[in-house]
Amino acid sequence: MRFWRERRYDDLECLKARYYRHSYAPHTHDTFAVGVILAGADAFRCGGVRHIAPAGSLVTVNPHELHDGQPHGDSFAYRMFYPSVSLIQRLADDVTGDLSEDRGTRDGALPMFRQAVVHAPDLAARFIHLHSLLEHRAPKLAVDEAFTGAMTEMVRRYTVLDPKGRRLGRESRAVGRVRALIDAEYMQDLTLSELANEAGFSRFHLLRAFRREVGITPHAYMTGRRIAAAKGLLAGPDPLSAVAVTCGFYDQSHFNRAFKSWIGLTPGQYRSGVVRDAA
Repeated sequence: MRFWRERRYDDLECLKARYYRHSYAPHTHDTFAVGVILAGADAFRCGGVRHIAPAGSLVTVNPHELHDGQPHGDSFAYRMFYPSVSLIQRLADDVTGDLSEDRGTRDGALPMFRQAVVHAPDLAARFIHLHSLLEHRAPKLAVDEAFTGAMTEMVRRYTVLDPKGRRLGRESRAVGRVRALIDAEYMQDLTLSELANEAGFSRFHLLRAFRREVGITPHAYMTGRRIAAAKGLLAGPDPLSAVAVTCGFYDQSHFNRAFKSWIGLTPGQYRSGVVRDAA
């Protein structure tokens, strides 16, 4: 397993891994995810549909799209990229020729991948090559050409502009208020009663409504906010135990389990990822 970040590509996260027994809990990312299955097969549910991605296929996940993952069989190996929304938007703008100063705001549209599993051997080979160049710190121009070519072609062939952008579900006002409360107070030990009061629902009704609108439970959503905050803090000097407490985990063991369940790495492995400076 190897994880690192590429600062000059908007802190692009890269992961090379093989999993035998690890299963990702249902989770979301603030970024896109694009990867190549190298061996075995990845079984995952995304957008309410179960998929099997065999070796040689590409997998894509859009921002805030609920998904999980586990080996289909004994194991699977993959190389993954996690490009930011702004990075994909810029690539899409280049494809469409929209190079204006106010890029990416046409009708509020955001390019979104339209299928979770892509069978395109030519593109899979280009992404494997790109990932390998990044891993081995190839000359910048060679990397830039490979990156621009592979990512732009992926965006050109397999995305569609979505005017709803990063919106989740229908998101009624009441559930939206609960999400806003969790976003602001994720580090606190919030209760279901407090969230239900914010929505004006009973606790049972809130659980059903939140899951219908967002796709996961309030607790899972709060865990996601905590992990997102922890990823930012792990770039700093604070010890893991302090990061755990700051982000609302009750101890470091709880933090480790939750982080690996969502990210596929322990907090320590994530922290040790190489941050490459583009300067």
